[in-house]
Amino acid sequence: MDFDEDKIDDYTLALLYLVTHDRHEGFGARAWKGFDWDTMNRLHEKGYLLNPVGTAKSVGMSEEGFLRDRELFERYFARKATVEPLPKLTVEARKRWGQIPEQDRIVFLDNVWCGECHTGASMQLCEGKISGRLLVLSGTCKKCGGKVARVIEPEE
Repeated sequence: MDFDEDKIDDYTLALLYLVTHDRHEGFGARAWKGFDWDTMNRLHEKGYLLNPVGTAKSVGMSEEGFLRDRELFERYFARKATVEPLPKLTVEARKRWGQIPEQDRIVFLDNVWCGECHTGASMQLCEGKISGRLLVLSGTCKKCGGKVARVIEPEE
């Protein structure tokens, strides 16, 4: 039978959302790996999953993979979609963001000032770019949806 592997990958990724656990904002999640090995390997090659080979019963999912996973699940199975778009980071910004330790990235996203709420808040990351030597992250406040930003200086 001739079949479209990309469609199978999309539906499998969407169904992985049902078995996702250990979600960490900005860092991905883990999902139980009870799906076809060839499909899981293709999703790994596309950068959505960490290497699925091993004895663990779950597989790591990249942040891009988790967001794509949720987007596909809502597209195919939800009655009303509320998909958050993937963050748009420039190549340089993605590289710098990836060099920051995970625990520090969590702190950066969970501690921004919202001018609308007039308080500290968490940020839904939307964009990132390098400006001079600074990493500039912008997004929305998770409380009110207002625009927020975070500037990160390089460590010297």
